[in-house]
Amino acid sequence: MLRAYAVRTVVLSLLATSWFILGTGAYAQSPQQTSTQNASSGDSCVTASCHAAMGKQKFLHNPVKEGMCTVCHQAVADPQKKAKHPGNLVITLALKGSELCGQCHEAKNTKKVVHAPAKDGDCTSCHDPHGSQNKGMLKEAVPALCFQCHPDSLVKQKVMHPPVAGGDCSGCHDNHQSDNPGRLVAAGNALCFQCHPDKESGIASKKSVHPPVKESCVQCHSPHGSSSPAMMSAPVPELCGGCHPNEINSLQRALVKHGPMSDQKSCKNCHDPHFSDTPKLLLAKEMDLCLNCHNRELETGNGTVKDMKAWIGANKNTHGPIQAGDCVSCHNPHGSDFWRILVKFYPGEFYTGYAEGKYALCFSCHDAAAFSERRTLTATGFRDGDRNLHALHVNKMAKGRTCRACHDVHADSGTGHHIRRTVVFSGWDMPLNYAPSKNGGSCAPGCHGEKRYSRE
Repeated sequence: MLRAYAVRTVVLSLLATSWFILGTGAYAQSPQQTSTQNASSGDSCVTASCHAAMGKQKFLHNPVKEGMCTVCHQAVADPQKKAKHPGNLVITLALKGSELCGQCHEAKNTKKVVHAPAKDGDCTSCHDPHGSQNKGMLKEAVPALCFQCHPDSLVKQKVMHPPVAGGDCSGCHDNHQSDNPGRLVAAGNALCFQCHPDKESGIASKKSVHPPVKESCVQCHSPHGSSSPAMMSAPVPELCGGCHPNEINSLQRALVKHGPMSDQKSCKNCHDPHFSDTPKLLLAKEMDLCLNCHNRELETGNGTVKDMKAWIGANKNTHGPIQAGDCVSCHNPHGSDFWRILVKFYPGEFYTGYAEGKYALCFSCHDAAAFSERRTLTATGFRDGDRNLHALHVNKMAKGRTCRACHDVHADSGTGHHIRRTVVFSGWDMPLNYAPSKNGGSCAPGCHGEKRYSRE
């Protein structure tokens, strides 16, 4: 305190002396007021022939505005009388660099991260000390001023952050200093939430939150701009693959690809990248999400997929996974090497020779003994006495019927055991005419006459 007081006392003394030399009238008059005065009178630094443009800028340093030149400048007589300045005066700054600015302005180099010019005490690399056409007396308008040191490639992206596109660097960065990396005006996500409060409230209220959203928005978004939508640092699904390589690699290698993963939105067709009230950040409950697309017939390279929403709506007796709303217990939503993006192998043909591995999907839940044991009293209820009728139909070397020859794997209208009412066979919608009984049942499809069976 004593040192600062002593310095200021000396400065004020020098200013008073120099001001007396320049003329007392200039202290009380602005440059505009004195610009027409006679230069020889010594009343002003601003005349038609000396510093005529001073004070004409839109934004003026207050000492200039008030005509107080000697607040910053010191004028002394040249004893050798060689000075070119009128009145044989030598004009110098009262103090050097930021020390002079610090007489009125608070220090701009006290925080953890300081802008290089401020750190070097070089205020005039950005500010004109007298005045400017730019706010803050900047030498050039932002962002042109910033691009004297920083690459302008930051604003040459396909998708720009609105503050960057508007040239508002100081909306996110403090021009002088900050306690945050990059001289940000707030730390991490707190800065983003100033403009995106919905994301802050979502993190607090939603059941499932994407970890990068909690940690740092810039893990996925470029804060200045990007060639990808929403300023993502890479396009989807490449961006997602940075943390989820298994899913993306399986998608790329999959022989059967799920349609939503093949368009521009890709992962975002099903997942919210920020937060959700459903597991896995799904946009809706699992089955509701699936039926948003499977609400019409869909043509694929391997045939037509039925309107599943209408089918389930009309057939209330649903397969266990459907009852649980668990489509992914049978289907891989990203992609698969198996028919119909199934999670395990299941034959796509109507007829096929039997092998346990061909029914790996079904045997995830059902006992393989129901198809392998020719005689049984326990493995299946579809038997005539102890004769296993599942094995009779399915377990054949050449023309074994697949499960869906008789069963609808999603839902039925109440026939029991998910037995189909009809099955498409050689272009014919063939009726099965299945009728259950207390201890068995009967069927009469087009391939044979009525057949009855009884477990007793």
